[in-house]
Amino acid sequence: MSTRRIDTQKFQPLYNVKEAADLLLRLKGEEHKKESEAGQRWLRDGVNHKGFPHYRVGRRLMFTEADLITIVEDFCRVPGTYRRPRRTNRKPATSAA
Repeated sequence: MSTRRIDTQKFQPLYNVKEAADLLLRLKGEEHKKESEAGQRWLRDGVNHKGFPHYRVGRRLMFTEADLITIVEDFCRVPGTYRRPRRTNRKPATSAA
């Protein structure tokens, strides 16, 4: 008989995409169905294109609380830093010689 100890920190609750989006909205202080659907799309796109931490259980995307904290800390934009600087459409002046 084995006396192996099980690491209980590995057993964290898993949230599906809808639950994770709702949890992130609650952290933000908002609860709207329309924003929840947008949040679900944002999470799926982030997993597929930006490398959000996640687990795949079968065909479902699942997130732990640690994954959601990492997403908020590393991938959410700080207000005022996400706008691109304006480009001027002016062509450089050429000297007539």
